[in-house]
Amino acid sequence: MDDFQQQINQWSDWQGLQTNVMAFEPLIQQIYASENEPFKTPEPMVDSVVARFNVGATQIAIFPPSEVASRTRDYYQATRFGLTRMARLKLGAPQLRHAGFIFDKYQFYYVIVQPLQGIPLTEFCVTAQPLAKSTLGRQIGTILTQLNTEVPNFSHVETRPDDWAMFGNDFVAERTAWLQQRPVTTNQFVHGNLTGDNLIVTSGQLGLQRFSSARPAARQTELVPLILQAFNNDADLLAGFKATYQTTDLAGDLLLGLLLRWDGPQQVQQLISDQAVTLARVQRVVEQVIQ
Repeated sequence: MDDFQQQINQWSDWQGLQTNVMAFEPLIQQIYASENEPFKTPEPMVDSVVARFNVGATQIAIFPPSEVASRTRDYYQATRFGLTRMARLKLGAPQLRHAGFIFDKYQFYYVIVQPLQGIPLTEFCVTAQPLAKSTLGRQIGTILTQLNTEVPNFSHVETRPDDWAMFGNDFVAERTAWLQQRPVTTNQFVHGNLTGDNLIVTSGQLGLQRFSSARPAARQTELVPLILQAFNNDADLLAGFKATYQTTDLAGDLLLGLLLRWDGPQQVQQLISDQAVTLARVQRVVEQVIQ
């Protein structure tokens, strides 16, 4: 008899089960027994991709079955590679304890980690003093300088098609011509989703978590969620970051990353919501963000 009893026919079925302790507890108990890990009642965590649960002092991420997520093995491999790379570089991240898969009603890939103990950057900055924030900004710049370097092709995580055509044919032509003049290296490690919730402050230090979006890409793409979402116009974070992140043109790098990302059109819409979008206008807004 299978430990997992629920039927998963489509992605919405998976989404409805991701935080369902009763659905996953027998499966998690079986996984922990196979890995000789002490088991405690799982506590659900919200996640956009995996079913994530705290289990005592550890945390398990269970990846969706391939029946509803054809790239689930790539998400698993990205997570495993990212955590291993962080450990090798001696950078802050959850400690990988076990990784594998289990055959049950479905084949489930899983990763068990020792999670970071701290609070998200977004929450920390609400009450943090300017010096503390600038110090964290410096740490982030140092981390990315080490992290965003060339790697082998460890994952084939599919990127969704972009939608730059929403801004008109002239913008599409301008973007294409601008990018053709600026070749980039596309085999650098990027976390892919450095929002404030994935940057964890631990005892004054900083760590990264949740690596399912990691991939080889242009390092400039890493800047977009970091500066536009995680920093969220915080001058102290940005000043610290500028002091240690190795680039001669941060505004240019941010614009390049913005124009390369699949979600670039949505990011641009958030930056410019009240005017017609032109490449010159996007460039001016990016420069204002960086100043």
